[in-house]
Amino acid sequence: MNPQNEENRANRKKGGNKLLLNKIVCILAGSVFVICVLFLAWKLFVQPAMMDREQQEIQKIYYHNPQPSPSGSPAQNSEQVHKLTFEELRKVNPAIVGWIKVPNTNIDLPVLQADKKDPDYYLTHDYRNRYASYGSIYVDARCSVEQGKSRSVLLYGHSLHSGRMFTQLEKYKSLDFYKSTPVFTFDTAEAKAQWKVIGVFLANTLPEQGVPFNYLKTNFKSDSDFLNFVYQMRIRSIYNTDVSVNKNDSILLLSTCSYEFDDFREVVVARKVRAGESESVDVPKASYNKKVVYPDCWYKKNGEKKPVWPDTYEQAVRKS
Repeated sequence: MNPQNEENRANRKKGGNKLLLNKIVCILAGSVFVICVLFLAWKLFVQPAMMDREQQEIQKIYYHNPQPSPSGSPAQNSEQVHKLTFEELRKVNPAIVGWIKVPNTNIDLPVLQADKKDPDYYLTHDYRNRYASYGSIYVDARCSVEQGKSRSVLLYGHSLHSGRMFTQLEKYKSLDFYKSTPVFTFDTAEAKAQWKVIGVFLANTLPEQGVPFNYLKTNFKSDSDFLNFVYQMRIRSIYNTDVSVNKNDSILLLSTCSYEFDDFREVVVARKVRAGESESVDVPKASYNKKVVYPDCWYKKNGEKKPVWPDTYEQAVRKS
């Protein structure tokens, strides 16, 4: 046996193994690259296209305007059309409880509500109950959209890179956008309704960023408790508006993710237009809030001092 030949064979074997390993690494790297490209294409193109198609399908039902009884008055016909429309929507899914439309955005969507056993079901499901990472716009399971049952109703929706769902609520961080869009629509099966925006604020959810403001509150011990809740949102609002709120009003909160800090939320607050009240808003009176109360982490990052306000609505009224 020639030792030199044995050594050459061993070297060739090592070289072959190394070449095979390099090929395997290249194949794996190529596979990972292809998977990443396909995933990116799915997120950027396929999924948004699916969302748009689904939205168009449900909008066809909502804007179809079924024919009312020919014998009814215009007002009766309008109510009948509205009722028939929601009957058609509920044939698609009985969990559809409303419809929200915000002018100057692409928010024109059904609103769903799950039961309390699985309250965030529609965070990850579409209006046909199919799994969807983008979810749906949905009502907090603790709230009721029936008139007079909940003083504060919470709606949730994702903020997505594709710009769908509640992403375009971000526009409300601009005073100019507010002035162009001070009113939006949130209809339920019970009735159509317009809502006047009274403010928009940022909220933290992580305790290490400061004590979170509990805007998720839905039950109020008294009128004073409710008005103080509204006051706490006003002092946190990016801007001041001329829209009043009294003890008999209903408010609507639209909540979505915001990205100034980890797990931040943007919340748009609106008040239902009262019976007999004009839908117009005196937007020239709106102005940026010079004493916004942000979460504590905001001041730590920016080296600013947190503004001082009276602790409660009653104290603020007495001081004024």
